[in-house]
Amino acid sequence: MSVKVRFYSYDVEFDFENSVEFPVAPQVGDEVNLISFFKYRTLERLEYVNSMEDLHLYENALVTERTWCNDLEKQEIYLLIQLKYKRRK
Repeated sequence: MSVKVRFYSYDVEFDFENSVEFPVAPQVGDEVNLISFFKYRTLERLEYVNSMEDLHLYENALVTERTWCNDLEKQEIYLLIQLKYKRRK
């Protein structure tokens, strides 16, 4: 059973509010890379990669917090996770 996950970060602003399907719920301390959730050769993926480069951030992020939420409009329960990105030197 997959888990619906949404993200937020103080390092990066995410434009999408849709859930991403994860096979297993990420735990605090896990490292995730969102690039695999963007379709190959799409504008959304290119914008994400360019944003990471402009902000001098690695694409991998650490899960620092997680909270279960209920979106009443979409009638969807999802896991909201906070991501912390590491800066490139």
